[in-house]
Amino acid sequence: MEVYFKASTKEPEIIITAVQTAAEIIDEGIFKLGKDGISLTAADRAMIAVIDIFISKDVFDEYEVGEEKEIGVNMTNFLSVLKRASGSEKLSIELYQNRLIVTIFDGTKRKFYVPLLEIAKEEIPPIHQLEFKAKVTIKPELLKDAIEDAEIITDAVTFHAKKSSFQINAEGDISKSELELSEGEDGLVELDVKEESKAKYPIDYLQKILKAAKISDEVSIMFSQDYPMRMDFKSENKARISMVLAPRVSE
Repeated sequence: MEVYFKASTKEPEIIITAVQTAAEIIDEGIFKLGKDGISLTAADRAMIAVIDIFISKDVFDEYEVGEEKEIGVNMTNFLSVLKRASGSEKLSIELYQNRLIVTIFDGTKRKFYVPLLEIAKEEIPPIHQLEFKAKVTIKPELLKDAIEDAEIITDAVTFHAKKSSFQINAEGDISKSELELSEGEDGLVELDVKEESKAKYPIDYLQKILKAAKISDEVSIMFSQDYPMRMDFKSENKARISMVLAPRVSE
């Protein structure tokens, strides 16, 4: 049979994590099967967040593309199949006609057939045109702790970048939480602040993108004053899971 696309990897967790993170934001998605890798960019229905994923061909042991194609899938369905590959020796994904063939090798060979969907392309905010005044790179576990601290206080958290420090704050009616990292501290990998910036973001969306922390030892946070925020998780083999999130504007 003629195969339009075929890729296999011995590290299925990167693929699983990327699809799992996207499934937190969107119900259906259009993946681009390109010469350099697999990508997906999609906004949630409320237009609050855009998920932006790139899985480089370097993630795969084998990567063949007959011609670049875009395919639509139900994210929950695709994820449920991929999760069956957790801990497996190898995962293979093939595109044949109107379906994906997912093969899991773990001493046996198990195949799943995932139907493709006709999904109308929606307008996506021009996220690659955003210009940020502050970039902060920290350890994901610190971000996770700060978000969990904030969650018991309120439903939104404030990022505040100064020339020599970065704060994550949450303030409720009676309680407050705060994480402060200063230049030179172990958890603060990079601090590049062109202009002091402060913005508030919804906690529930931040918790969704934190699932991507499995692929990376660092997370980069880029934002400006009351401006959208971009958060990037990158693996050593060039996979990237990102989210652009609209700010919570104070009344």
